[in-house]
Amino acid sequence: MIVEHGRDEFDAARSLTYRAAEAVIIHFDDLLGRIPEDREARLPSDLSLAAVRKTRNILSHDYRGARKEIVWDAIEHRIPAVILTLVG
Repeated sequence: MIVEHGRDEFDAARSLTYRAAEAVIIHFDDLLGRIPEDREARLPSDLSLAAVRKTRNILSHDYRGARKEIVWDAIEHRIPAVILTLVG
């Protein structure tokens, strides 16, 4: 739904879709920590759990260093691909 609202709304000042994306990424990191071992092998080989954790920490502590293009890419491409891989 975040992506459906479009990049302009995501990039807007005080964007609620950006804040929603932050929450998705924070919870995505929590989800990855709970994946059963039998499904861990399904994770894409180019998925860096350390990078996910770093991004989560930046967003959860509201640091100003978050790059919107990274957050958008995660929401538009990376997270959906991982979820499809895990449930497929």
